[in-house]
Amino acid sequence: MASSAPTPSGNHHLSALPSGAAVHKWSSGSPLAIFILQHGFGEYAERYVSSHSELIRKLNAKRIDVWAMDLWGHGSSPGTRGKVHVGKAVQDHIQLRHQAVEQGLPVFLFGLSLGGLVTAGSVTQDSSRVDGIILCSPSLPLPMLGQGAIGLLARLMPAVEVPKPRTPTDKLFRDAEQIRVAEADEVLFKGRISLLLAATALNVGTTVWDEVGQWRAPTLVIHGTSDVAAPVETSKKFVEEIVSSEKTLHLVEGGYHELLNDLNPDKIVQLILSWLEGHLE
Repeated sequence: MASSAPTPSGNHHLSALPSGAAVHKWSSGSPLAIFILQHGFGEYAERYVSSHSELIRKLNAKRIDVWAMDLWGHGSSPGTRGKVHVGKAVQDHIQLRHQAVEQGLPVFLFGLSLGGLVTAGSVTQDSSRVDGIILCSPSLPLPMLGQGAIGLLARLMPAVEVPKPRTPTDKLFRDAEQIRVAEADEVLFKGRISLLLAATALNVGTTVWDEVGQWRAPTLVIHGTSDVAAPVETSKKFVEEIVSSEKTLHLVEGGYHELLNDLNPDKIVQLILSWLEGHLE
């Protein structure tokens, strides 16, 4: 029987932004901080409850509330499955951050893969009131020749899929049980990226790279050296070029793309928790 999103627990609240994008909130009861989690392409926020080494549960156990937006066309959000305008996702992310800041708590940002690009785009456009940023296997596309042509095609045929196959599940992570769970999960979108996503991701990526000289927030970037979905070299370049006085690149030797579903995920969780605790002192 195919699996679906986890059943919401008592500390889970579901709402929506004005755009319609779904927002999940997991309360720890007496929070020390808010952690805004942004999932990657094809997945959804609630996956971080039971997969990704149960990251949400472990953050709640450390008295950290987790807020997470389902990208348009993903999870509980409306829209054609898998079709997302990255620039609009950035605006939604900024709006969610502003709501978090109103709570009067430190706000930390986390983004995986495409979620890393959305998070980086959000910070690039509005760097206010960010206490720390963690990017895990971020997709940070560099400007490329033909970008304008891709944008034109996207305006004409936004829903058309790019003729490039998705990375197989067993090339994203290696935990056998998590592979089984992912392959049975009907909520995960397993199709290819659309021209709309490709074009808008390139646009946001260009803006991020243009503004790396203004990036000053404390930043941790985590990336596996055997990631075939997002080049580790772009993370190296990103950390080298941002001007933050507190920046760390943590390379996981031999690590795949979804490090929290890969081998030794507990080490990645501990790295995240230790970094957060160090910035809450």
